[in-house]
Amino acid sequence: MKTKKNNVVFTLLFISFISYSQKTKKTEKITPQELYTWQTLDKGKRTIKNDALILEETDGSDGYFLISKKRYKGDYTISYKIKAISKSTVLITLFSVSERNYSNKLSIPKNDISPEKIWQWRSGLKHYNLTFNNKSHGNKPFFFKNLSPHSRGFYQNLPKNIVDIGKWYDVEIGKKGTRLWFKLNNDLIFDVQDCEPLTEGHLIFRISGTTGDKPILAKAAIKDIVISYQ
Repeated sequence: MKTKKNNVVFTLLFISFISYSQKTKKTEKITPQELYTWQTLDKGKRTIKNDALILEETDGSDGYFLISKKRYKGDYTISYKIKAISKSTVLITLFSVSERNYSNKLSIPKNDISPEKIWQWRSGLKHYNLTFNNKSHGNKPFFFKNLSPHSRGFYQNLPKNIVDIGKWYDVEIGKKGTRLWFKLNNDLIFDVQDCEPLTEGHLIFRISGTTGDKPILAKAAIKDIVISYQ
């Protein structure tokens, strides 16, 4: 009789725990209209078409940034769909982005500064950098943790590129405890352990084209952004 009573109590506690977990987990859906209001950096333009936000570099751009208004703390999962439209489009996601000495601060430079200054700003931040369509730059997909211009917590890359132009891809980026991962169309691409994970920071989407004698501007579409966290 006592065992049966204990089983009932355990079941009730388990149900209560599951119910509490579901209530505390938050899901944030970011519409193209809301994404349009995120702060930008460098030269480019945004347009909303159907259910997606189109990002484009404009003349003189050295990459176009879209920066979240809020910080995301602790464990979370980011999912979205993305499509490279021009053949030079490099797709970059920076997350847990903050200043080197402050986990809850991010100062953004003015749009009229030089590409060199923007590079110094970006490389001096703490962040995770995921770059996964850089064939036009003669490079392969990579994932690293940036701590300063000269310090990386980890660095991984792939032997070949994994994105074609003009196709939609499902992206998932996860951060749970010391684990970080990246999935493309539900295939696990990177799975990393970081013993000292970055605790919070902003989310940045960036596109970049090719420069030189015949620059080709980047253009991409992004939609269906969902961020789940507790």
